[in-house]
Amino acid sequence: EKAYITASKYFTLFSAKDLEGLDEMFDSKATLRDWDIEAFGKSNIFIAMKDVFDSVESIEVNPIEMGCWANMELLNEEGDEPIRIVAELEITIDKTEKISVVDIIEFTNDYKIRGIKAFKG
Repeated sequence: EKAYITASKYFTLFSAKDLEGLDEMFDSKATLRDWDIEAFGKSNIFIAMKDVFDSVESIEVNPIEMGCWANMELLNEEGDEPIRIVAELEITIDKTEKISVVDIIEFTNDYKIRGIKAFKG
């Protein structure tokens, strides 16, 4: 499934702090929300990501489990069927601090990231 491959690529590029590689993965109108950040639009997401990357020496995202669903009854604002990955993650910061996170990643029909909601715990 293309959604799994795209989500895995996102986690790899995020772990590498590769903003250039991440750039091609996001829709221009993407959104990001986690326990500290709320960003709207790709440029604001990248400002937030750069701040995160600059604040740590290293960050490693390890997917524990991923699931995909498309809800045919719930259409998004563009009228198409959303494709989502839910990923349980273990994130290691600076090789010592581990946090558990659940990401919900929504994709456009061409598998650009439309939105990410991240929940800690």
